[in-house]
Amino acid sequence: MRLSPEHIEVIAYRVVHDLDRDGLVSAADKADLETALNAVITDELSLEDQLNDEVREIMRAYDDQIRRADVEFHDMFKVIKAKLARERNIII
Repeated sequence: MRLSPEHIEVIAYRVVHDLDRDGLVSAADKADLETALNAVITDELSLEDQLNDEVREIMRAYDDQIRRADVEFHDMFKVIKAKLARERNIII
């Protein structure tokens, strides 16, 4: 995951408190809302991690072909990841 659990906690805290301060959300228990937002962010980042793992597996299966085609690993990774994300309606 690109963000540590501590960073995710800070983000959730700031979002909840900023929205509350600006009157855009009203929460009786901000801690519960922070916990829920933390879980959503963590789940979304985990989904992207799973997608990255799947892209790496696909690329390993076609490693020889990719090398013969003289394609940059990073470029091919981005193309495959974007294609899978589009097919699965995942926003990255």
